[in-house]
Amino acid sequence: MKQILVAEDQAGSRELIRTVLEDCGYGVIEAPDGREAVGQVTYRLDRLSRNLRHFTTLFEELKDHDVELDVVTAPDKGAVALDTLMLNILASFSEFERDIAASRIAESRANLKAHGRRIAGATPFGYFADPRTKQLVVCEEEAEAIVRMFTLADRGLPPSVIAKYANALRWITGGGNPWTARQVLAILTNHTYAGLVAHGNKFHEGCHQALVDRELYHRVQDLIADRQTGAPRQRGGRATFPWVLRGILFCGNCGRPMGTHTVRFGSVVRCYYRCRSTAGGREACKGVMISAGEVEAAVLTEIGVGLSMVSKEQAAKVKEVLRSVTYDATSGMLKLVRIEPAGEDVALSR
Repeated sequence: MKQILVAEDQAGSRELIRTVLEDCGYGVIEAPDGREAVGQVTYRLDRLSRNLRHFTTLFEELKDHDVELDVVTAPDKGAVALDTLMLNILASFSEFERDIAASRIAESRANLKAHGRRIAGATPFGYFADPRTKQLVVCEEEAEAIVRMFTLADRGLPPSVIAKYANALRWITGGGNPWTARQVLAILTNHTYAGLVAHGNKFHEGCHQALVDRELYHRVQDLIADRQTGAPRQRGGRATFPWVLRGILFCGNCGRPMGTHTVRFGSVVRCYYRCRSTAGGREACKGVMISAGEVEAAVLTEIGVGLSMVSKEQAAKVKEVLRSVTYDATSGMLKLVRIEPAGEDVALSR
């Protein structure tokens, strides 16, 4: 006989529900509130918690409040230590099962992205999602609008003018609304239209069809970057910069990572890398600072990454090729350690 747990604080309603269910051939377990419902029955331990620490805390709280816990598919918890041990073992298995499932899902997502396949998310304008494979398929009518926008941007037209042009032709967004300059800018900076798929700090060739060629895409990114004036745009009230070598540039004097530093001259912001780390209790190196644009250009040229690429693609490529970059302030030399072939060093003059 199947049993149903009924948690209801009104005795009359509880009695009525019990009568109906019993007439239908079900067994009924009654509880006047949620606390007693937990004490009455828990079908599986992993329905209560799949975290060992959380289960232990909850188990102790239930015991402190004199709430008895009965798990249908697990051994009864009694007063002996063996029952408590078995419950903790089962809770450990529940946590292990959860972690294994999460790990396999993450590995599957990473594998799909590494092969350029779409995982999920909103479908970009110009595409629709295939109902069976969930991959991007070109929408011809919208794709023509995307190509026209990139062509106009390549001619030097700003997003605001392109938005007016699109609205004059009665183009509409995916949501059925008129175009704004912000929406046009989002289109022009979306790497999906160049046939790329982002995964972490890396970009992979997507399995979907690109709407614009890579050269046109990079030219548009350069024009957008050159048009920006003053400080970089604000995110959460703080300025953001590309910092292509963040995390892999080290000081040649002390071997510690070099931090980032900005200096503002009116509306102009200049970016530098400098050694200010106090790791290990040592004082920071004085006078060790180099222009971010200068060192990044030298490194990108050496590894063959085009300076016309957008900064996020440059940073991804650098981290694929280089293990570390060391700056010697005394000689002005840069030492590059490549990932492949292992251990190969290249010395550059600043």
